[in-house]
Amino acid sequence: MRQRLTNLLIVAVITLLGAGSSLGATDLEEDLKRLEALRDTGDFELILTELEALHAEYPAHAGILWRMARTRTDVAERVEDSDRQQTLLLQAFDEAATAITLAPESSHAHLTKSVCAGRLALVEGTRRQVELSRDMRTHADRAIALDETNDLAYHVRGRWHYEIASLGWAARTIVRLVYGGLPDASFAQAEADYRQAIALEDRVVHRYELGRVLQEKGRTEEAKEQYRKAIAMPFGDVTDVIYKERAHRLLIRM
Repeated sequence: MRQRLTNLLIVAVITLLGAGSSLGATDLEEDLKRLEALRDTGDFELILTELEALHAEYPAHAGILWRMARTRTDVAERVEDSDRQQTLLLQAFDEAATAITLAPESSHAHLTKSVCAGRLALVEGTRRQVELSRDMRTHADRAIALDETNDLAYHVRGRWHYEIASLGWAARTIVRLVYGGLPDASFAQAEADYRQAIALEDRVVHRYELGRVLQEKGRTEEAKEQYRKAIAMPFGDVTDVIYKERAHRLLIRM
């Protein structure tokens, strides 16, 4: 009888521990969903603080890490001090890299590292900019390969093509001779990536960036159409107001 009671107690303890673990996982997923929804407020400092608290509790959770990296880049966008901005972006880049180490098949982790590389390149020297540009392209490609429905990955790759294709002949020559060059880029591929992003999820920022590509290619009426669509779309993201204003400014100058 005593042995039977002991066995029952062991089973009960194991069951409770298992239930607690399951509840903890459920609570974590709910927290992450809540923080995703909170992004609509634009309070990235608060979101980052909460993510850091979750990271302290779950240090090896890739989903927390890439969200921390993404949010840290959002915070850096609003920082005027260049040293602090660079510190934030470097930390975000490292967090995204760690997320990939923990979850190499995560499209979101690769997308986040691509975004971090692109943003960090804006505050680094030329040699590092070239290295980061390669990283940006590599991880955007990988994010798409892992999830062909990831519209933001197509957007980031489209942005890469646009920026590299926009480099003048002299700049491209220097990059090739001094730093070993970059992968081929074209406005045609930028357009294709933005159109695919729109097909997957129609966003203001996709329309705005597609308009810029079309304008660069001299297709003025098509560009105007995209800007008008961006302006007319309902608000769906905290950054939409920015891109609507930019689309409006470009439209009235055409």
